[in-house]
Amino acid sequence: MAIHIVTDSTACLMKGYAEEHGVTVVPLKVSLDGEYFRDGIDIANDEFYRRLVAGAKAGSTQPSPEEFASAYRGILDKDPEGDIISIHISSRMSGTLNSALTGRNQLDTAHVRFVDTWNAALGVGFPVMRAVELTEAGAQLAQVVAEVEELCLRTHTYFVLDSLKYLERGGRIGKAAAIAASVLKIKPVLTYIEGVTDVMDRPRTKKVALERLWAIIDKHMQKGTEYVGFHYGANRVEVEEFQREFTSTYKVTSMLTQLGPVVGTYSGPDMIGVVITEKKSQ
Repeated sequence: MAIHIVTDSTACLMKGYAEEHGVTVVPLKVSLDGEYFRDGIDIANDEFYRRLVAGAKAGSTQPSPEEFASAYRGILDKDPEGDIISIHISSRMSGTLNSALTGRNQLDTAHVRFVDTWNAALGVGFPVMRAVELTEAGAQLAQVVAEVEELCLRTHTYFVLDSLKYLERGGRIGKAAAIAASVLKIKPVLTYIEGVTDVMDRPRTKKVALERLWAIIDKHMQKGTEYVGFHYGANRVEVEEFQREFTSTYKVTSMLTQLGPVVGTYSGPDMIGVVITEKKSQ
């Protein structure tokens, strides 16, 4: 009786990771000027950002319950006694988890368990990776679910955006905050608090915003970390340099992944994202 891991495309896993470890990824959909694409399948990331910068109107939608039901059925048909752990983007940012629950209910099965990460991007990806590590080591279902849920509480995401207009357009942050950023020329440091986007700090320049971001990173590094990852949109060179400085300073291995189209719809093309999982307190 095996444990199978399912997630969604917002996890931004490293290329080839899902195939190597047997993770099923159910794609969200991104729209550009009314044309829909499956995230990570139908449109290349760089092409998406090129069109976004050119002014295309972007949006996104969660997978349908039927798509989740099909994914779960495909697994359980091959392993009827197996169990599935389905790990997803924050239910307060997307209807993806609700679709997954509805899809499970269509099958009338007790073999699917859910984890709401209250996060996005590698904030979903790191819990998926931990679930894979535990299942490959032979851990039991209850232990895997408990440890993944606990890890979610220790996983923190921070990002500095060049513009808040994409978040505002997508309804992921209040219009007043976006207007204030535009008028006051601030470059806020954003995070997720209780599963929604919130402003952590409000520096007036990007230089100061990055200084604040480094201070946040340093605070976490002093406590010790299990996973560290960096995200970029269309600005890989900038974030690679940021990652190199991190590696030089802390001598810690980290991941670098591009935000896919769905998450990129709201971050915009120029962003620096940091995802950190602190070590468990002794």
